[in-house]
Amino acid sequence: MALNQEAFDRIESYELAKGRQFGRLKHTGFGDKYMPDGGYNGGIENPEFHPIPLSSLLIRFGGSAWKGSDPFAGRVAAGEWWLDYDNLVRIVEYARAIDETLAYAVRQTCAVPDDWSDMTLLITGYTRSPLWAYKGLGNVAFGKKVTIDPKSPGKPAVEQLYIPGLNDPDLRRQALIVRTATFLHPAMSKPGALARMREQTRIREILQIKS
Repeated sequence: MALNQEAFDRIESYELAKGRQFGRLKHTGFGDKYMPDGGYNGGIENPEFHPIPLSSLLIRFGGSAWKGSDPFAGRVAAGEWWLDYDNLVRIVEYARAIDETLAYAVRQTCAVPDDWSDMTLLITGYTRSPLWAYKGLGNVAFGKKVTIDPKSPGKPAVEQLYIPGLNDPDLRRQALIVRTATFLHPAMSKPGALARMREQTRIREILQIKS
């Protein structure tokens, strides 16, 4: 028995895990809601049942005040798409291999178009109760200006977690404790961010030497 079993057992939970777009997720003062528009976009190719034990570390990127919303970690924690530690390690290794930021690597391996999230808030948390999730490799995601295939050549096989029910604030309080929240500039999830940071650091060092 898992805390979110009722939410997991709903037919729409499996469909949402597959990328069914009942609507883009809208964060409101009354909770997170989907508005109907139909179709599939992103999601998990073949969602499989995955139990998450008590005290498991979970990681999630979300939006922040850069889009005009309150930079509240609880709002990001209300999202149902997460990573576990093992898959985060795969993404970290990929980021190092391509010399890009972690945020950019997550965007590419988890198929998160720019118009879905600015990815400026990274949160980590631990489960306070066993949870049930769907897990698997991601599908292609179609944004307004870009298409991202998480299984394109050179990318690691990253399995995402879809955890139904976390958009319920009462369930979320019982299910998860947020431990850290790290804010990032929106540019950090863009290609070339590390190279730009190094150049800025080099210029600052030159100016300090000359001064």
